[in-house]
Amino acid sequence: AHKRWLKTVRLQLDSPRPSACGHLAAMFSTMRGAVSRAARPMARALAGQQARGFKCSVLGAAGGIGQPLSLLLKLNPRVTALTCFDVAPITPGVAADLSHIATGAKTTGFSGEELKKALDGCDVVVIPAGVP
Repeated sequence: AHKRWLKTVRLQLDSPRPSACGHLAAMFSTMRGAVSRAARPMARALAGQQARGFKCSVLGAAGGIGQPLSLLLKLNPRVTALTCFDVAPITPGVAADLSHIATGAKTTGFSGEELKKALDGCDVVVIPAGVP
């Protein structure tokens, strides 16, 4: 019985047709190729969206919530411009502090009556201000 089993194993190993493992490998390779081809259009669309930058504005940027929020937006790689606005006169200083962080976002600070300048061309406006 042992010799018959050994002979069967040798025949299977020497056989030119693929084994069950070969069939599985071919099947998974085909599936992987199909999934990869199906995902390409979606990946291209997402790449176009990710390449786009956003101009963001924080209204109330000098407050306790506005300062760390501005910091988080400054660190986001999709933000290309950040404007900070508050009624407090220290807002340009907050923006100056943020501008020292080495990211691609250009940071500008506005205060007082410069609200229209701060909002010019913004894609995203976040308002953590407690005073309307």
